[in-house]
Amino acid sequence: MLHNTPVPAEILRKWQGIVDLLADIVRVPSALIMRVEPPNIKVLVASESERNPYEPGEEASLNTGLYCETVMNTRQPLLVPDALQDEDWKSNPDIKLGMISYLGVPISWPDGDIFGTICVLDGQSNGYSDLYLKLLLQWRDVLQADLTSIATSEQRFRTMQAELAHANRLATLGQLTASITHEVKQPVAAVLLNAQAAQRFLARQPPDLEGGKKAMDRAVQDCIRAAEVVDRTRALGRKEAERKDSVEINKAIAEVIGLTRNELLKNSVEVQTQLAEGLPVIQGSRVQLQQVMLNLIVNAIEAMSQTGDDRRDLLISTRSQADCILIAVRDSGPGLPEGAIERAFEAFYTTKSSGLGMGLSICRSIIEDHGGRLWAAANEPNGAAFQFTIPINSVS
Repeated sequence: MLHNTPVPAEILRKWQGIVDLLADIVRVPSALIMRVEPPNIKVLVASESERNPYEPGEEASLNTGLYCETVMNTRQPLLVPDALQDEDWKSNPDIKLGMISYLGVPISWPDGDIFGTICVLDGQSNGYSDLYLKLLLQWRDVLQADLTSIATSEQRFRTMQAELAHANRLATLGQLTASITHEVKQPVAAVLLNAQAAQRFLARQPPDLEGGKKAMDRAVQDCIRAAEVVDRTRALGRKEAERKDSVEINKAIAEVIGLTRNELLKNSVEVQTQLAEGLPVIQGSRVQLQQVMLNLIVNAIEAMSQTGDDRRDLLISTRSQADCILIAVRDSGPGLPEGAIERAFEAFYTTKSSGLGMGLSICRSIIEDHGGRLWAAANEPNGAAFQFTIPINSVS
């Protein structure tokens, strides 16, 4: 979402020059650019003029009667010549800082959502001429043009990120071709066996209708199993627009484990799960979250395949925390080399003899887009542990 998009440093420097000039022209102690970050509003840029009581980074709660809050709610300019003489404004929190007059206009993102305000404040009564309002509106247009540029760049970045993520999914699925084929062949073979059994039941004299029905019911369930494997694989391989789903994380994890089951068996990996019951449903991209799990499981399998005849254990766990769900993937492989734990998430860094080293970098981007965090640590007594959090109210 654009609401969380940072403003680049070079644009912030430009905006600093705007508010400094604005304070000088209007001859007030304070010119500000405010940004809404629910449930707060933040001073993003403050003029460096004398007697300005506001500092960049300061936050105030919304719904407290601030001047800027009214501007954002009404989407209209606001003039308050003297709050001390105005019943509607005499309890305004800004008065405590000595700012009794105000002129501000709203700033919007290209999609119409409110970004914040640009405003001037004074410690004395000030009617602010129409010329000053026109000046504020002109600067507002400059800021909104910059926001359009930011939004365009962000969209290009997200498109490129989606392309990389899709390529990574296809590459990972390519590694699991044998495992996925096995997952499809098992229920298909069961369909054939149950269909043949149904034929035998029906060929009896008299026909065993009940036995035939049960055999066909089993065949139907096997068909559903095969279709589910195909659907999950297609979903991971499909290139589609970003979408948000209601995700039951334990179920999503179980589906990924199913896709990798044959690969786990082939590499003699013993997988255990400790999935907490009653976890809340989260909002996010099911495909992207399953991509993260798929990468982490495949990486763990590859790491443990280097351990010779040692026991190979993979533990996948989930648990609820105060405001998020914690997911962990722990293996008993050789672990990450010293100094490589944080570098593992750098693009193009890899400890493998093959591969581009993009998987973990993409995984971290996906989790951060969901408002969470992904990190690595040493597993005890040996191996690596990759853990990530997803906020319970997760939205990309």
